[in-house]
Amino acid sequence: MTVPTLSRADEWAPVGRVVQAAYGAHGHFIDVSPIVRRFVLPGAEMDVENRTFGFDPLKGETKRLRLVIATPRGQFRRVYQEGDTIRFWGY
Repeated sequence: MTVPTLSRADEWAPVGRVVQAAYGAHGHFIDVSPIVRRFVLPGAEMDVENRTFGFDPLKGETKRLRLVIATPRGQFRRVYQEGDTIRFWGY
C-alpha cells in the first residue's frame, strides 16, 4: 500500500464507511460521525478543529478526533490532534 503525496495535509485516512468519529478531550467526547462522513471522499481534506465541528467540547484543552473507518481491508483506527489536517484517499 502506497500513501499518496500530501498537499497541506499532514495526516491521512482511507475512504470508507465512518463507523465512529468522536471529538473532545479528557472524557468529554461528542459524536461527530455525521460531520466527518461529509468529508470522506477521495482527495478531500478536513481540519481537526472546533470550527469544523461547530463547537468546543472543552475550552482551553487540546482536543482529539478518534476515528474508525471500515474499509475493504479491515478497520482503520487513528487518533488525530486538534490542528491536524487529514486528507482522505481511496484504495
